[in-house]
Amino acid sequence: MKRVNVLLDIILIGVGLYLTMTDPAAKTLGIILVLAGVTSRITGTVFSPTEPYDERQGEIKIRSGHIAYLVSIGYLFLILILVNLSIIKDIQFALLLALGGQILLFPITLLYVNRKM
Repeated sequence: MKRVNVLLDIILIGVGLYLTMTDPAAKTLGIILVLAGVTSRITGTVFSPTEPYDERQGEIKIRSGHIAYLVSIGYLFLILILVNLSIIKDIQFALLLALGGQILLFPITLLYVNRKM
């Protein structure tokens, strides 16, 4: 099962990179697919699919979810300030930054909390 998950993650990242590089109309979709593949790979690295679910995993997921939620509020506020000050001029790029940050924040926090515990 682990090999299938790794293969699916690589396919997501590969298709996302292909769409991002070749098709300007599907660039946003390609970036989202890359982010989904990276997120799935990080989560699979932290908690192996073959490892049984226990209370420690639940506690780590809950704690990292709380931290990611708090940090994401500040992150979105920072993006809004940058758009308001016209540092980021393209609103679609700002939304893509916000979405990318939201998608990647939980797995990064998951890695951090897992190493701390």
